[in-house]
Amino acid sequence: MARAEPPFMRFLKGYCVCPDTGCWMWEGTTYKNGYGWIKAFGKVVSVHRFSYELHKGPIPEGMHILHSCDVRRCVNPDHLRAGTHKENMAEAADRGRMRSGSSHPRFGKKTTRPSQANRVLVLGVEYESQKSAERALGLGSGTVRYWIKNSPEKAVLVKEKS
Repeated sequence: MARAEPPFMRFLKGYCVCPDTGCWMWEGTTYKNGYGWIKAFGKVVSVHRFSYELHKGPIPEGMHILHSCDVRRCVNPDHLRAGTHKENMAEAADRGRMRSGSSHPRFGKKTTRPSQANRVLVLGVEYESQKSAERALGLGSGTVRYWIKNSPEKAVLVKEKS
């Protein structure tokens, strides 16, 4: 049976050099976030960290590996350095790489679901809130919200009189 190729050999075959930027672009497998990975000694590791350790030595405890080129697939050790999480976030903000506001996937979209603190009419009885109706009727969390959205004959928000 043939012996498995050492990880550093697979690494050396896994990138191409971009003459314009000097980046060594990883052509192997990538995570969904765009960073490359390689299996080494039974573990899956980020390939930019593997490159740093291969060329510069062990990564100091608790440190991240930062890209000076901002290219996630780059494994050029000249473009990599050890830094703290705080430094990484500061660099990302300075370079306009931090998503915020409407471009942030978690915070950009405003939901239109009704507030749970609004008075509701559930099965013909008025309650202070969705939660109080669920507790009184022994319903699961979110049931009243679902009924408001999908079954107005079962539950509706009570309009405040102005």
